[in-house]
Amino acid sequence: MSSVTLRNLTKSYGNALVLKEFNDVFEDGEFVTLLGPSGCGKTTMLRMIAGFEIPTGGEIWLGDRLVSGEKAFVPPEHRDIGMVFQSYAVWPHMTVYENVIYPLKIRKTDKNEIKRKADHILEVVHLTQYRDRLPSQLSGGQQQRVALARALLAEPGLMLLDEPLSNLDAKLRESMRFEIKEITKELGITVVYVTHDQMEAMAMSDRIFLINNGVVQQSGSPDEIYNHPVNPFVADFLGKVDFFRGTAGNGKIRIEDWKADLPYPDMKKTGSLELAIRPENILIRKDGEGIRGVITRIYYLGDTCDCRIRVGDAEVRAITDGYSYRFLHEGDEVTLHVREFHVFDETDMADELKILT
Repeated sequence: MSSVTLRNLTKSYGNALVLKEFNDVFEDGEFVTLLGPSGCGKTTMLRMIAGFEIPTGGEIWLGDRLVSGEKAFVPPEHRDIGMVFQSYAVWPHMTVYENVIYPLKIRKTDKNEIKRKADHILEVVHLTQYRDRLPSQLSGGQQQRVALARALLAEPGLMLLDEPLSNLDAKLRESMRFEIKEITKELGITVVYVTHDQMEAMAMSDRIFLINNGVVQQSGSPDEIYNHPVNPFVADFLGKVDFFRGTAGNGKIRIEDWKADLPYPDMKKTGSLELAIRPENILIRKDGEGIRGVITRIYYLGDTCDCRIRVGDAEVRAITDGYSYRFLHEGDEVTLHVREFHVFDETDMADELKILT
């Protein structure tokens, strides 16, 4: 295994600064995801860790070895890393087995050792029965597993994955998320994973670094980032959310568009605020106390029921379980209970506008 230490890591292209003073340690065996929109700097960071890009400033340590800094630069082939890209990059004229053993073959590893390791890794990625097939005879998910097996065969201390699932269909992508997580966990490998897909990040990560404009907006476990976002960008990027303006005072928040109040007993912030409300945190009831509204649209999605509800002058989104479709109808008068929300003041909103300077 190998830890990754990044100290004041910075990258610019000419006058364009794309990553600013990143500092952190990715621990041995940790699954770290670099998450963010296209162009935010996440792939640039991965390529610097791999050695394909030279930092403008700062240092990169793999374990206790300095691999990139003012006085040192270790090329990619000597960094003890495995890498899997968005494209499968498997050789079409080679069988699964030949593709997988290629890194050890060019190192002139003993043939018996190659076979022993290859048999084991093919079993780990569930490809043993396909060992003699050509890539053209495999599905996209199977080809991606070939690329993963080839990278794992060399037993790297660090695995770098750059959007490896983006070319797969939705069902394959979902199953591969869990397979990659389980495989790397079983082998005890440190993983740095790049994606713009929030569901991948939530399902796979021990820690997420959410990046925007080359600046880390927030880092933490999936639970921390999803349930305790530090600014509106974080709340909006992870999961579904709607924003409303409100005014806090006297233990409540007045949402003018709703013409209604929400209890706010801790009063951590006061004055004019931005409220972020996730639709799964709005409970719909046919009767009882709550905020009054009328269902205007219902979208049945099988496992969930996605509703739009007119509350005052606003349209509110609420997501409930699919069973609710049997008794909720457009035009129904309902009461809503908001069980959780996040509030941001002007300082929080200014934070999300951080740009590289």
